[in-house]
Amino acid sequence: MNVQSIKAQLKELKMHTAYQEIDSVVQKQNSKTIHFGWVADLFSREIDARKERAVQIRIMRADFPEITALETFDWQFNPSIDKDAVENLATLDFVTHNQIVLLLGKPGTGKTHIATALGVKAVYQAHRVFSTSLKRLIALIATAKAKNTLDALFKKILSARLWILDDWGIITMQSHIAEEVFDLLDRRRHCGALILTSNRDVDEWHSMFPDPVIASAAIDRIFDRPHIITFDGDSYRLKGKRPI
Repeated sequence: MNVQSIKAQLKELKMHTAYQEIDSVVQKQNSKTIHFGWVADLFSREIDARKERAVQIRIMRADFPEITALETFDWQFNPSIDKDAVENLATLDFVTHNQIVLLLGKPGTGKTHIATALGVKAVYQAHRVFSTSLKRLIALIATAKAKNTLDALFKKILSARLWILDDWGIITMQSHIAEEVFDLLDRRRHCGALILTSNRDVDEWHSMFPDPVIASAAIDRIFDRPHIITFDGDSYRLKGKRPI
């Protein structure tokens, strides 16, 4: 372990004064008796602890419905799901390029599990994630409008590198809410990626919006070169509950 390695750790820890002064301090010492191993180990532990705290903070702020992982997904239950496509998404290249992922199909087939697992993976890659259901997003917007805090809410959402929007298509929005949702979708493409899950046919999505013009524009934003994975098969929620 040498001075340059210690300096790299000091820089990562943002210990700016120590970074600037370490060369001067070392020069005053007998270089033959200086051992940096224990210092490097100590700094490594501090760096690891800070990274873990940062991960936990991002997980808390993401507000995931649960913590899931791709490793715990039962691929054998519905083998028609494209595992290769999901694992390709796990590289998070779609996040880097502000792209959209659509997980579409029947209820209970694992869409939320996969979406959340990708979100958790993004958190561990130091990305901010905003996770919500459509119903909750509508409630957040309505509350923010009533309290005149919509700008703060939008700032929080738009600061996330990845959005997860679950259960799209199940609720018809009022006009003033639909306009804000469209505004978010329109602004997202310049600053973040999106994972959207839905168990409704795409043809039904127009009915969510009172204004057909906004409906068409919003759906056009969602289908801007998306990665689409369909989820068929039986429901995990009914696994073991069917009558014989």
